[in-house]
Amino acid sequence: MSVSPLIEWLCGLFRAKRPMASVPIPLLLRLDACEFQEKFTNNEIDSQTLVSSILEHIEHQNDQGLNLHAVISIVPQDKLLERAKLLDEERAAGKVRSQLHGIPIVVKDCIATNPDLGLNTSAGNHAVLRARVIKNAPIIDRLLEKGAIIIGKANLSEFCAFKGEGLIDGFSPVGGQTISPYVYEELNFEEGDLSPSSPGGSSTGSAVSVSAGFALVGIGTETDGSIVQPASRQALYALKPTLGSITAEGCWRVSQTRDIPGVMARSARDIAAVLAVLVDDVVRSRLPPDGYMPFLTKKFDGLRVGFVDPTLFRFPLDFWTPSDEAKEQHDNAYLDTIEIIRKHGAIVKHPVNLPSPTELTLDDEWTPATVNTYEHRAAVNEFLKQYSNQDAGIHTLDDIVRFNLKHSDICLPKEAPDQSWLEKAIGDRPSEEAYQKAVEHMARVGKGGIDKVMKEHQLDVVIGPMDSPMCSLSCASGYPIANVPLGRYHLKGELSRPFGLGVIAGAGQESTLIRFMSAFEAIFPLRPIPERVLQETTGTKA
Repeated sequence: MSVSPLIEWLCGLFRAKRPMASVPIPLLLRLDACEFQEKFTNNEIDSQTLVSSILEHIEHQNDQGLNLHAVISIVPQDKLLERAKLLDEERAAGKVRSQLHGIPIVVKDCIATNPDLGLNTSAGNHAVLRARVIKNAPIIDRLLEKGAIIIGKANLSEFCAFKGEGLIDGFSPVGGQTISPYVYEELNFEEGDLSPSSPGGSSTGSAVSVSAGFALVGIGTETDGSIVQPASRQALYALKPTLGSITAEGCWRVSQTRDIPGVMARSARDIAAVLAVLVDDVVRSRLPPDGYMPFLTKKFDGLRVGFVDPTLFRFPLDFWTPSDEAKEQHDNAYLDTIEIIRKHGAIVKHPVNLPSPTELTLDDEWTPATVNTYEHRAAVNEFLKQYSNQDAGIHTLDDIVRFNLKHSDICLPKEAPDQSWLEKAIGDRPSEEAYQKAVEHMARVGKGGIDKVMKEHQLDVVIGPMDSPMCSLSCASGYPIANVPLGRYHLKGELSRPFGLGVIAGAGQESTLIRFMSAFEAIFPLRPIPERVLQETTGTKA
């Protein structure tokens, strides 16, 4: 039986409105949070059953089976089922807090959670693994208030990928190596750090968890690509919002001024539902009563869209040197998309000339790196104030560096042997003058370049390959960027990882991005589910 008929049959069971003992794996892989919300409403399933099914699935595939290593820690089962039961009872009494009511989610393990929840906050490092934080990050409280069920913490690139040379995407000494559920080959970086086998980072575990059925929504953080890049490689919709529109308080940050939480999900409407929960009160006050839901128009009519030339926007050669086969597959899908969107009512400009991300270099220095290095020590030291007990004596970034050296066997393994970026943030920080020049240059290239092309062509969004440093322009400008799943590579005769489109809008234009995602989702094929997970758990071939 193929995937689609199987899912149709299982959905038929749901429509019969008979409570199920467990949720079948195909439905855990395919349905989005809003679809499960409908099943709750129709009494076809409850949150307790969904949580139990997900916990069993994680047990079978996270540290055994496919060994995805996407979840770094899990809330104790009794706590999870107690919360699910409470939310089921509220629903039965007519109280539904939001579209997230009873929905299992994961959050990146750089976001503070009070130990009462049953989770540590480690950023993937052993130095603070057992320490207790004082309180939840504000976005955690907001998610819980709206009825979300936090299943656990997601694995990540250690310290949000700011540690040193040679750190592999999705690896942390605490959580191990996260792998993509789509890729059949072993990790192979002969073609570069972002080769087809890489799952992307640093919010790797959040993306893999959602795609592999460990959760329905993933919360990550991003400085430069850490949400949208792994989302692209797991065939997800994702949105990193305008800088400052969601508080980063309580998050381990690479940069004090450039980091922000964001969301990964299986559909545009899930993105809309979660984003309305996460944004701050000022942003929320400007939205319609239904939040971002009115922008799910499913139509491109009148939307003004600019596309860059994909041959000019690729990863640097040391990140990934794509084969001719990969370039042909990507560019054909990209160019086909332009014509499809045009035929469905969008006003398309192609090509448009965004600044090349290489222009972010100033005096032979990558300006985002200059900003990160200058700000990192203060950002970490501020985060560490949240820990109430520190038996290991970790109060500053300097303490972490010393702890890593003292415990190099577990803190500096072969997958992450270097902490030179941390050391530079302590002892070789850029000057104030260099920092200010970097900030100004980033704004000139990023914000100035995007504003120029938007104004010149009167664009609502500008689009480029996600397999490029497109996200660096978002980082430099502070503007929001989304990912939509475009296609999947088929390399050397084997199915390989998915790839997506990067979609940038102006400041505060998340509603426009949601409109675009909604139209894209309505017209283009369904995002592919990871057939490896289906085969491993059910024996069913896709």
